[in-house]
Amino acid sequence: MSSNRPEKVADLLKREISLILSQEVKDPRLQNINITAVKVTDDIGIAYLYYTVIGKSIRKSDSNIESKTLTKLAGMIRSKLSKIVEMRRVPKLIFKFDESIEYSENIENLLKNLK
Repeated sequence: MSSNRPEKVADLLKREISLILSQEVKDPRLQNINITAVKVTDDIGIAYLYYTVIGKSIRKSDSNIESKTLTKLAGMIRSKLSKIVEMRRVPKLIFKFDESIEYSENIENLLKNLK
């Protein structure tokens, strides 16, 4: 029997993390981060946060956010989540650049070139 709890937790995390990013992050490098999706493992131990940078190119190479900065941000967000969300254990947060927009743009360009 498959549970939909990971999806519910992912929706909750996306909503709460977006609020934290918009209201509590003071670092100007991190002001324009947009969480596009959250995927949670079945055991709710790890949450993958897919992000893009608003106002920048859609390419990962143009995103100038260091992984060390994102790791510190993940720790701060996880700490704040533990006070907000009523969960026994807040999952470990891992940031991943959302490459789906770049991928869909490449597909679109290929289709245009076929005509």
